[in-house]
Amino acid sequence: MSPVHRLRIAVGLIFLAAATSPSVFAQFGAPSPPDLTGTWRWISQEDERDRAPGAYPGDYRGLPLNDAARMRADTYDEEWNSTSPLNQCRSRGPTYQPKALDDMQIDKEVDPITRRVVAYRVSYWKTPGERMIWLDGREAPSPYAKHSWDGFSSGKFQGDTLEITTTHLKDSFIRRNGVPSSFRATVIEHVSLEEPYLEWTFTVIDPDYLTEPLVRSATYVRDTVRQLPAYPCQPEEYQPGAKYRMPHYLLGENPYLTESAVKYKTPLEAARGGAETMYPEWHAKGKTLVPPAAQFALKPTYKDASTRVAELADAQPKRPPVYDNLETLHVAGNVYMIAGGGGNIAVSMGGDGAVMVDSGAAPASAKVLAAVRQLGRTLKPPEQPESASRFSDTWTATHASAAPAIRMIINTSDNTDHIGGNASLQKSPMFRPIGSGNSIVAHEKVQSRMLDTAGGVPDGTYISEKYTLYRFFNNQAIQLFHMPNAITDGDSAVFFRRSDVIVAGDVYNSDAYPPIDVDKGGSIDGEIDALDKLVDMSVTEFMAQGGTMIIPGHGWISDASDVGYYRDMLMVIRDRVQDMIKKGMTLEQVKAAKPTMDYDPEYGRQPGATAKIVEAVYRSLKTRSASRIGRSTK
Repeated sequence: MSPVHRLRIAVGLIFLAAATSPSVFAQFGAPSPPDLTGTWRWISQEDERDRAPGAYPGDYRGLPLNDAARMRADTYDEEWNSTSPLNQCRSRGPTYQPKALDDMQIDKEVDPITRRVVAYRVSYWKTPGERMIWLDGREAPSPYAKHSWDGFSSGKFQGDTLEITTTHLKDSFIRRNGVPSSFRATVIEHVSLEEPYLEWTFTVIDPDYLTEPLVRSATYVRDTVRQLPAYPCQPEEYQPGAKYRMPHYLLGENPYLTESAVKYKTPLEAARGGAETMYPEWHAKGKTLVPPAAQFALKPTYKDASTRVAELADAQPKRPPVYDNLETLHVAGNVYMIAGGGGNIAVSMGGDGAVMVDSGAAPASAKVLAAVRQLGRTLKPPEQPESASRFSDTWTATHASAAPAIRMIINTSDNTDHIGGNASLQKSPMFRPIGSGNSIVAHEKVQSRMLDTAGGVPDGTYISEKYTLYRFFNNQAIQLFHMPNAITDGDSAVFFRRSDVIVAGDVYNSDAYPPIDVDKGGSIDGEIDALDKLVDMSVTEFMAQGGTMIIPGHGWISDASDVGYYRDMLMVIRDRVQDMIKKGMTLEQVKAAKPTMDYDPEYGRQPGATAKIVEAVYRSLKTRSASRIGRSTK
């Protein structure tokens, strides 16, 4: 080979190596993952029971559900979807959406500087708006952050497959016959593109209602001519003039639970679902079982580990509360929530100082004051007027800040984890109320029960149904609404009108049963009426979420749909206990019957919480019955 040929080959190899080196590729950007954008049409090819009109009652085939989930589904009445305006337009979340027959559109959110994809925006036909799937590595929100139908989704590409993790979901469903998914569920999705098909596999992990992960899939095909239509869903009131009721079946009274087994000639054990029925090893056993010949009223029994959540909670050793990790979250407008210091604390922060709703537990007072002080420092300086500054150094004058003045504390109740900080906050130099007689405000029933305490007793009270503070604070009206005979006889909800935020106190707790105290005038009917009032005071943004924000006594920032679910849960429990009372059952017999069992995984994980709510419901219903008998004999 001539020297010239050798030189040409060497030069060619050098150029080839340079062209294929990572540094050269870096000049033009890293290789991109598949582009998932476009409009996609759902292919209806499998899982007949997940398509319109949905699964039959009692058809739980292919679901690794536990007995708590079965009990909720067994007592579910589909009329609930039309009766509750909050359900009529609710969105299907990631626990079910890929099975929902909806067309889908995917768009990109691109960083204008780096031109990298920051997020995918996913729209379905029957959803409130775009679901954001963040690809920029942002952290999941606080445990106290609001839950939504779509939740918070973050994604990353594993090779050419997009993996999505979703948390912060609302209580929803995994099958449209009442099988629930809880607000603790996590969904892991894997999305793969095989043009023109998009394969969407989604795995639901639910510690409350599933014994193992539920894996399902859906297939979409690209549709280049389809346009998603508008979806102006308008809820209607189907109980005009009547008091709201929650349709459901009492325990053991749903006549349709065997309908699916008869129709599909399936052994009843298979129709009832469960992880064990999903494995090949069970197939041999299933072939030996005889399907029911005719439909009959099934009287289910429930006995797995999910039926003992309350007992396990009660068996936990007592631990003193810890207030090490307080978190401050923006709610809306100029209202913030301080969580982790006992009961949730609301703070309206502005140019007038701070108006606080509740003060938390006494041991957390120093940290609460520090959180309020930090909130004051985050306020932006006022906008400068369109004229010459009167200061010699404008920046220093407008950025020098004092600790915010706490102008008022409003107490929603006399529960110690809501009022424990009153006395300490009163002694702080930051506590500078306007005048006297209104430094701490509460209903008069709260004041009367606090008169013997060492300090922090309300000096301003009200007795009416509604009480409006005498002036705007931080440029908004503040109103107190009496919630009679709910948790106690002196509960208040506080409404920040301009920010559109309601502070509910212990009338509503997002992850625990309400601590109804019958001895202080609380009752189950009063509690349900109070929740009804909170829903009526609220307005949702669209499809039963957003809009008016509601700060619970404990738990995360919520909205009207969360409160509506909570109210409906208590209606179901009340009706079950009432039915047991009619049958002559004693309190101990009612407790043994576990009327809250299907809700305990969500709300009964605190020691003593389940026994307390059952006893409170029983006692208040017995008192109601006794008063009715007394009136009828007069």
